[in-house]
Amino acid sequence: MQRYIRPATPGDFDAVWAVLQSGRQYLKDQNLPQWQTGCGPREAEIKERLKAGESYVLILDSVVSGYTMLVPEPDGSPPMSEGAWAPCDTPYVAVHRVAMGEHCRGKGLAGGFLRDMVLIAGALGYRDIRIDTHPDNVIMQKIIQQAGFVRCGTMEKGIPGGTRWAYQIVF
Repeated sequence: MQRYIRPATPGDFDAVWAVLQSGRQYLKDQNLPQWQTGCGPREAEIKERLKAGESYVLILDSVVSGYTMLVPEPDGSPPMSEGAWAPCDTPYVAVHRVAMGEHCRGKGLAGGFLRDMVLIAGALGYRDIRIDTHPDNVIMQKIIQQAGFVRCGTMEKGIPGGTRWAYQIVF
């Protein structure tokens, strides 16, 4: 199995969008409100992030199989409603829109993808890396914690089902 990560390009949009739609359906199948209320990935947002060079894809056997973005501060996340970010005197980067294609699930690839994204963020000079997920998204919480993130609080996105648990790594 050939596996690697590369920066995504605007030409990857159709494959990325298919991965994101698969991820949206996966969340729906688990009865999670995350990405279900019209506040999930939007085409314009993804095209903008692809053009800005903030997107990455996981390639598995020559197929775009995973997607995420590294968004530098400010990333648009709401302030904490409970808890606090660990102090850090350098800019942060947020990991957003982690999604895997249906054919990848249950193979441990998401954890490796997220750990590799932490390494990429570090190589880009970031020492403060943040991510959040829905409190009921137990699978993603496990992946986040296994990648070395520590839960530091709760955010309220102001949308239906908008509570998010916030995690952080500070090197």
